[in-house]
Amino acid sequence: MIANNEEVETVDHFSMLFKNNYSRVKYFAYVLLKSEPDAEDVAQEVFARLWERQNIWLDNEREFDSYLLIMTRNIALNIYKHEQVRQEYMEYHMVKSVSSQIDYDFFERFHYREILGIIYSALAAIPDRRRRVFELSRFHGKSHKEIAVIMGISVHTVERQIYLTLTELRKTITAFA
Repeated sequence: MIANNEEVETVDHFSMLFKNNYSRVKYFAYVLLKSEPDAEDVAQEVFARLWERQNIWLDNEREFDSYLLIMTRNIALNIYKHEQVRQEYMEYHMVKSVSSQIDYDFFERFHYREILGIIYSALAAIPDRRRRVFELSRFHGKSHKEIAVIMGISVHTVERQIYLTLTELRKTITAFA
């Protein structure tokens, strides 16, 4: 089947959009996610969605650059949120599996207590505000928004403090194992 002139023009226009914007989209996604593979995934997803929604960029007078960056940001945030959920799920099941096996063996209980001691020591070594944010989140079940209100800081700061604490705890536990 021979493509008509309009289809060829559409493909050419999209190719030009892709060449002119791919590196910028990928760079913006990388700035947001700090991961090269995730940035590539975001860029591919952005252009796949653009191809599916041709009315956005074909014969459209709207500000395309803004739309492109907003779309990139939203897809990157979705990937970030998905990764957070995945990590929390893994952490939950790791703790659950550890706690369900603790009752079977004295040595496992001893090892568990040792790890908890190391975790609490690591928590004692981090700055007070960061530790308080982490404890409100993980030990008291407060949401990021509730913690932000309680402590008078932004939600982003709460997220960052929890991330830094988890990173530090992972380093400590990895060094122990």
